[in-house]
Amino acid sequence: MQQSEKKNKVRSVMIGFTLTVLLSCVLLRLLWIQTFESKDLLAKAEERWENSDSILHAKRGSIYDRTKQEAYTWEIPGYYFVADPSQIKDVPKTAKILSPLLQIPTHVLVEKLSQKKKAVEIKYEGKGKYSPFIYSQVFSMKKKGKIAGIYGYPTYMREYNSSELAHVLGFLNSNGDSVGGVEQMYDKWLRGVDGSIKYHKAKNGMMISDGPETFKPPVNGKDIILTIDAKIQHETEVAMDIAMRKYQAKSATAIVADPKTGEILSMVSRPTFDPKNVAKTYDPSKNGHNIAVESQYEPGSTFKIVTLAASINEKQFHANDTFQSGSIQVGDRTFHDANRSGWGVINYQRSVELSSNVGFIRLGQRLGAEKFVDYIHRFGFGTITEKFGNKTGIDLPAEGRGYYYNRTLYPAELAASSFGQSISVTPIQQIAAISAIANNGYWVKPHVVKDIVDSRTKKKAYQYPITKRQIIEPQTATKVRQILRGVVKNGTAKSANLSDYEVAGKTGTAQIPDPKGGYIPNEYIVSFIGFAPSDQPDVVIYVAFDRPTTNASHMSGGSIAAPVARDILKKIVPMRQVASKEKS
Repeated sequence: MQQSEKKNKVRSVMIGFTLTVLLSCVLLRLLWIQTFESKDLLAKAEERWENSDSILHAKRGSIYDRTKQEAYTWEIPGYYFVADPSQIKDVPKTAKILSPLLQIPTHVLVEKLSQKKKAVEIKYEGKGKYSPFIYSQVFSMKKKGKIAGIYGYPTYMREYNSSELAHVLGFLNSNGDSVGGVEQMYDKWLRGVDGSIKYHKAKNGMMISDGPETFKPPVNGKDIILTIDAKIQHETEVAMDIAMRKYQAKSATAIVADPKTGEILSMVSRPTFDPKNVAKTYDPSKNGHNIAVESQYEPGSTFKIVTLAASINEKQFHANDTFQSGSIQVGDRTFHDANRSGWGVINYQRSVELSSNVGFIRLGQRLGAEKFVDYIHRFGFGTITEKFGNKTGIDLPAEGRGYYYNRTLYPAELAASSFGQSISVTPIQQIAAISAIANNGYWVKPHVVKDIVDSRTKKKAYQYPITKRQIIEPQTATKVRQILRGVVKNGTAKSANLSDYEVAGKTGTAQIPDPKGGYIPNEYIVSFIGFAPSDQPDVVIYVAFDRPTTNASHMSGGSIAAPVARDILKKIVPMRQVASKEKS
């Protein structure tokens, strides 16, 4: 009995000693950690505690029309989703549930959710941000335990009013990058400056301190006020859509501008896309180009306005002088009028109304190559003895420059250029040129942005400056306007005429060059360029269709483009509060 008690005492002492040693080790380890390793461990803990999603996204600025009453695009609250694949037990099931909600194919989601990463942002082909309603549906699935490892974070989504003005606006892709248009050109103004917040959090994401460690509030982007008039834009879009359905052209464009300020009132390119649904409607190779600004093609007879203005300014145009129409030999080439047999002996006034190539070749010869090249440069097209022309400087990306000869002009090249053949220019270059005629000889730089304002205070942060230069005498511009009025009254542009307003302008029917040489038979770019009213122009307009489908023998700028321009002018000129002939 005594021996048993003795064993128990020894056992108790041993156990006590062991526990004492273990407790001493723990205390020594704690002391070591608190004194020697505390800084390193704290740093590691902070790395794990610190919120990895510390960016506070700035709200992107809105874009309005010139009246500030019509918003084309703005920001709305939204969410983006991030997956933690390590928390997802059944990837196929999760992908199948998310696919209809996020509108992303199941196989794409399976691939994303199977990645060996801690965080994978869920986005695909334009789908990356979602409405609060979609977020609530995903959260509901998570709450019910049907999915796991999917997290939603607040952000902003770009909302677009309609599909109108797509090429001028541009859009944001799924990464939030600006693509094309004002969105790209003025991105620095629109996007603002992101802020940041950092704080310590527990495993469940809750803040474990009284407040954030650092906080830098975001600076929201500025709002853009366009020169575009929403009502004029709408009427231009409607007219072009009707014409595209009727003529099934390969492409088309229309521009309306204020000749005094260079402000673009409407700009349309076809084919187009819907900025509200970029993933399904945008194809950069098919509809991604703003034809009004980017496309370069032979202008045809609309370019004759430059030859006419130069001739008048140099006092080489004599309206009553006559010549034999039909054809003319220049070097080894024979040039013909559209009416190959001609109209007999006509004067130069009539040659403009009938758009006689022969008449304009003779005017170009009177000017001579040096003067002719100088005036083309004055009108903003650049120097045609160089390879490329000059951009107008419009505030839109990817502007074209025009293609020229890159050498001193041969006589036949002077002849061809004088009626708009063998050189390539852009629609916006032509709008700037016709604006100089309408604006008493002053060339004005075109632009689509009017003002940039602070979204909160509404104070102007920037006002686009009007840039102009005089290129011809005012009396020259007046004379050209009078002659172009005659083209609409008595010539090739009769179908552009209005009963209430006097329209002036010029038609164009340009052949399309064949890469193998010469021109493609029975394929044309038909156009009209002009202004209204003719005596005191308030708006200038350019309309063009590339290869409209119709009877080739009746295909011309006068039969296709001029009536469309008329329909647009009929709607928009009264909107500008221009007095009609009866009221003036």
